[in-house]
Amino acid sequence: MRIPKANLRLLAGYAQAFEPHGPIGRWQGGQADSAGVIQMPWYEYQPEVDRFVEDMYAAKLVRPVDWMRWAGTPEAQRLISDPTAIADASQDDLIYLLTTIIRGERFSDGEIAGADERGTLRAITEKAQALLGDEPG
Repeated sequence: MRIPKANLRLLAGYAQAFEPHGPIGRWQGGQADSAGVIQMPWYEYQPEVDRFVEDMYAAKLVRPVDWMRWAGTPEAQRLISDPTAIADASQDDLIYLLTTIIRGERFSDGEIAGADERGTLRAITEKAQALLGDEPG
């Protein structure tokens, strides 16, 4: 899967959003209300992260691929857990990684935050920058 140059630029443009600078959101909920009902906690992201997710869908960098199966492979586990490995990732790998992280948020609140804390999102944006440097014109 080839990523169009405009979409690589869009992805690379989020590098600053994922620089090491603190959390990209915070946990909400989990406290009892006046009736004693406890609301399930959720991770509330900063607006820029919400834009990032919307932009990744719009740019078709989150695709209908079998990301759950891919995420269980040794190569996926290496890329997910070791941000330095992303420097050698293919464009297909970037699509699978982004899809796994963003779609994974639907099943596990804070998945995107975890990818940010590990440095995975920053490494993905840096790889997009590197790919832009490798492409002509």
